[in-house]
Amino acid sequence: MILMSLLLAALTFNPAAAPHAAPTQGYIQSDSISPDNTSCKPGVICASTTIGGLAGCFFNNFYNGSKGGTPLTINVTQTGGSKVYVYWINATNKTITILGNAQAKYYCPPSS
Repeated sequence: MILMSLLLAALTFNPAAAPHAAPTQGYIQSDSISPDNTSCKPGVICASTTIGGLAGCFFNNFYNGSKGGTPLTINVTQTGGSKVYVYWINATNKTITILGNAQAKYYCPPSS
């Protein structure tokens, strides 16, 4: 009984010995880019998506050679609920042509 108490106390006072949750990471993709056409004017939202379950995560624009990336800027909005709204915006001063869907990489720190 004393040994069990000591072991429990050691885990309680030394959280490094306790198992830790791993971070979650992955990729998201927009529903479509410029649904009316493939050109996107300066300062306009070119693509967007709504995601559930990724509240409190970090997002980074991602380019895989054919999808996403610059010159699009990513904007992430989260309201009080669990939904996250991700927007890709034309950050240049020219109308650009976009092919494919926008992508972003997400990273969710482990929850305590």
